[in-house]
Amino acid sequence: MDSFLNFLVRQKKFALVFSLAFIAIGTLAVVGMQRDQFPAVDFEILSVTTAYPGASPEDVEKAVTNVIEKELSSVGGIKEISSTSREGLSSIIVTLEADLKDVQTVKNDVRNAVNQVKSFPEEVTDLPQVVDFNVSEFPIITINIDGSLIGYDQSRQITDDLETALLKVKGVSAIDKSGYLDSEIQIKVNPDKLDKYNMSINEVISAISSRNARFTVGDNNQQDLEKNIVILSEFESVDDIKNVVIKSSFDGPVIRLIDIAEVFRGEEEEKSITRVNGTKGFILEIKKTSQADIIRTAKRVKERVSELQEYYPDEINIFFTDDSSLAVANRIDIILKNGYIGLALVLVVLGVFLSIKTAFWVAVSIPVTLLGTVAFMGLTGNTINLISLSGFIIVLGIVVDDSIVIAESIHHYKAKGGDLYKNVVTGLKRVILPVITTIISTMLVMSSFFLMSGTLGKFIYVLPVVVIFALGISFLEITFALPAHLATQKVEKQKTWFIPFENLYNRMMHHALRWRYLIVPLFIALLIYSAIFAVKNIPFNLFPSRGATVIFSNIETPNGSSAAYTENIVIQVENIIANEIGDDLDSFTSKIGSYFTNIANIKITLTPTSDRERTAEDMADKLEALVADIEGADKIDITLIAPGPPRGSDIEVTLVSENDAQRSLAANRFEEILSSIEGVDDIDRNDEIGKPRIETVLDFDEMARLGVDYQSVYRHLRTAFSGSYVTDITIAGNEEDVRVYIGENDYTENFIKNTSVKNRQGKLIPMSQFSTLREIEGEPDYNHFDGDRSIKLSASIDERVTNKTKTLKTSLEELNLAIDFPQVSIITGGGAQEQIDSLRDFLYAFVVAIVGIFLILAILFNSYSQPLLVLASFPFALIGVVWAFHFHGYSLSFFALTGALGLMGVIVNDSLVMVSHLNYIKHKSAKLEDKIVWIAKGSRDRLRAVVLTTLTTMAGVLPLAYGVGGKDEFLQPMVLALGYGLMFGTLLTLVLLPCMYLMNYDFINMLGRVKTKFSRKKVVV
Repeated sequence: MDSFLNFLVRQKKFALVFSLAFIAIGTLAVVGMQRDQFPAVDFEILSVTTAYPGASPEDVEKAVTNVIEKELSSVGGIKEISSTSREGLSSIIVTLEADLKDVQTVKNDVRNAVNQVKSFPEEVTDLPQVVDFNVSEFPIITINIDGSLIGYDQSRQITDDLETALLKVKGVSAIDKSGYLDSEIQIKVNPDKLDKYNMSINEVISAISSRNARFTVGDNNQQDLEKNIVILSEFESVDDIKNVVIKSSFDGPVIRLIDIAEVFRGEEEEKSITRVNGTKGFILEIKKTSQADIIRTAKRVKERVSELQEYYPDEINIFFTDDSSLAVANRIDIILKNGYIGLALVLVVLGVFLSIKTAFWVAVSIPVTLLGTVAFMGLTGNTINLISLSGFIIVLGIVVDDSIVIAESIHHYKAKGGDLYKNVVTGLKRVILPVITTIISTMLVMSSFFLMSGTLGKFIYVLPVVVIFALGISFLEITFALPAHLATQKVEKQKTWFIPFENLYNRMMHHALRWRYLIVPLFIALLIYSAIFAVKNIPFNLFPSRGATVIFSNIETPNGSSAAYTENIVIQVENIIANEIGDDLDSFTSKIGSYFTNIANIKITLTPTSDRERTAEDMADKLEALVADIEGADKIDITLIAPGPPRGSDIEVTLVSENDAQRSLAANRFEEILSSIEGVDDIDRNDEIGKPRIETVLDFDEMARLGVDYQSVYRHLRTAFSGSYVTDITIAGNEEDVRVYIGENDYTENFIKNTSVKNRQGKLIPMSQFSTLREIEGEPDYNHFDGDRSIKLSASIDERVTNKTKTLKTSLEELNLAIDFPQVSIITGGGAQEQIDSLRDFLYAFVVAIVGIFLILAILFNSYSQPLLVLASFPFALIGVVWAFHFHGYSLSFFALTGALGLMGVIVNDSLVMVSHLNYIKHKSAKLEDKIVWIAKGSRDRLRAVVLTTLTTMAGVLPLAYGVGGKDEFLQPMVLALGYGLMFGTLLTLVLLPCMYLMNYDFINMLGRVKTKFSRKKVVV
């Protein structure tokens, strides 16, 4: 072993090439590395959406949702199926089982099952849309086209041109359009002329549909020149439609469509309204491919739009909103700026304690490790994103710590003089085993993240990957390169300015070790008090709202309100938003009537946290107070959207039962409970009653007597009130629907009383003879969970008042479902349940990792008790984290947890090296010196390295914690936990750990004496 190490430390050229190679390869990898907002994640969720225009929720449920769910029930690998049947739309969410071996096969089975459904009503003209949810489905940038000054048709043409051009941009996968009305060929049939010519609307529809056809009837039976015989009667223009013969006879006139109807190109009915920054217009939401770089793709899109804009009228206003690339670029810029500042501070600190040359080579190990990690990430298909950047910050302290431990030990032995290479090898051997043990231990701890389930588990998968790659490369650097870099012929003298501090520390440790039985209980008492204080005063939120840049406003007007009425309320809210938020506002997008015309929502996007003074919480509170004065709205909610991976509402509870009455009562009770809890806002349920209905009650006995069939009545009324799809036509390469209407499509219910329907004998029968009207209450949406009817309630939590987990637990206990509502089962979800599940998975994996670390330490120390000394250092270090978060006003969160794990790596490293060195001193001096003397001396030997580790790590992370080079609220909890935990951890490494080591030494000696005494008695007997 010595000969191999002696060979390595002499290979200076190899060491230089090794370091430069990693830096060069990493630099090249960074240039071409894909940057993204989040890791590429497949949520293993599919949505099946089917439009059934004009149908009631119950009709949608029976004719569409139930049929599709029945087919899906036979597909294996599905975890759960939830659905909502609302007016005109069926929406089904299919969640697959976790850890499927072949996810793509199950997804294909879902698509095939949906495609097998053929029994849809004829009004379902479009096939169900099956969408696979993954990160690439998130838009990266939104383009807004305000053409209010140039007219609708020209604006739409420009929007179409932009869509066509941008789909060709490298990296763009798809574009979603909003505020866009598809054109259609509209046929407005005059009802008076129908009566005049004694025709029904069914005859008109049948004539148009049968005329637009294409058939192949066979071939010409000529073997030497075979040709197909076809009948082509497809519409090629609007004039072809106008000239369709509706009715003719040998003696009578030929009645064409143009004789009884107006035929023209129009737009489909506007069912929803989209507004951006206070103006109506068109919206293009750009999506990128999963392999595309978000910053480069967004830049290409902007450049292409700028090129095209030169050819458009000056009056059209095209602008960008919701540009996700800006947040990614801003975060990378902040980390780089703070990284440069931190690296400079690290060099200064190392230069003060060690030689300039040693400081330089230790500092070089940082870019070698980080750039090498980037290169390996690129090879494995990972990206630079929020989560992977967090991994780099976590590992920074550990990498610096390992390099300093090796460098300080080599520096110490070099200063003794003698054979240079032998001293370097001795310095390396003294600490290499503890360092390797630390690296393996940290890898085990970080591997806990691999076992976290759910959406969060998928998102953070890259975090342990980054840390493991970095630790592996760090090990190679400190083993193969750093010792050779430091093996210089020039013997560098140990800097002496720190010796007085070492001597002072040595004297203090003599006193501390004598008072060990007082000091250790004091630390334990402080730990217990801090833990109790944290539980009572510091909330835990997996992803807190601090640093939020998005606020949502949900607006509900009285049931039955038109989209225009709701839009007027929205405009009032928009004015308040623009006036109150002012320069802190990036953009706001309002959507009205996406589901019901009395429902609207506004997405308010703020400028980055680093560019504003006010917090999102303060602005949300102010908006909530101001919108309360708006009249005409039933409810206006203001909700903060916490940053982080996508997830449901804070509280989500689904009540499932086929007993409608008991399910509804349970939902009412749970809503009352949530309303009574302080800090619970925005309570919503998905079974709210829709707009009132006018039911046409048919007398089927009378219809039979009069010869009127149901389908004729249905088609007649549907055409009058909603229009009927007939066929389609391709004009100039664009496929358009052909839709028939009776009159101007503006009838009231009185039309039903006055209209007539043709019977089987061709006579017009007034509907008043076989029907009556009655007004009934509106239908709610019908929701299913695994085929059974359900009601889902959701709510948001004000983190300053309460927390998600506590609220969910309290409300479910008070609901007392098993006793009061025995036929109702409950499914919990949302942020609260995900928080519980994620923590449970992590804690289980963490315990397994700790057991693994204990076994590794037991092998290293050949002891049962000393591994406990090293592991005990971590909970004591958390005292610093608790008080840092309290005084900075932060809640404990996922990123605080990751910072604490990074802290564990550094603390365990320092503690492990300290215990290892004390063992070394014990073997040399235990029989020659008093135990207090040699333990104090051993602790003194480690003082410089421990202080150096603390100062360099804090210098590296605290600039980011306080935003010296730019502020990032998302990452600040992580670096605060790492920085302040290490600050307190230094105290326990230098004071508490030697005291516990001596207590353990006393305990082992006491056991030895007892064992010896017992053995002597046994011999005497």
